[in-house]
Amino acid sequence: MTLPLIFSFWFMVAAYVIHVLDESLLGGSFVEKIRQHWWPEYSWTKFFWFNASYFLVMIASVLLYDFFGGAWLILPLAWLIERACNGLWHLWWTEHFREYSPGLLTSILIWMNLYFVLRYRPEEPPLGTSVVIPALVIGLGFTAFLCLYIPLVKGRVGKV
Repeated sequence: MTLPLIFSFWFMVAAYVIHVLDESLLGGSFVEKIRQHWWPEYSWTKFFWFNASYFLVMIASVLLYDFFGGAWLILPLAWLIERACNGLWHLWWTEHFREYSPGLLTSILIWMNLYFVLRYRPEEPPLGTSVVIPALVIGLGFTAFLCLYIPLVKGRVGKV
């Protein structure tokens, strides 16, 4: 059985909607946890605009692939990789701080989606190195930015 990739890519966007709700409502909220651990000036406004921008880019990537196919496959695949790695970051957070990381629960949806793409994707279009390597570079690049920017650039609360 195969599943057209476009369904998985739209599911990624839908899972991200739920993920943002998870980060907003569960575990004391992502914004409050960022303020507590790293960046006291972090705000709901920053959270909103960051996620709105991410949605815009993610949806544009899916639409480009849907309408034009071909090499545009790289972009939604990159966001799927980034979102799956973001879930690993939430897992690290939970272990490191010994508290629920807002967003961890819905990371399961993203991991399921990555499994669907790896296990049930159609043979066409192929996921060769000309697609996978650029997608990995983009996805892991954004993952590195998200994982490192707040802790390294914004530092830790209470550090001099």
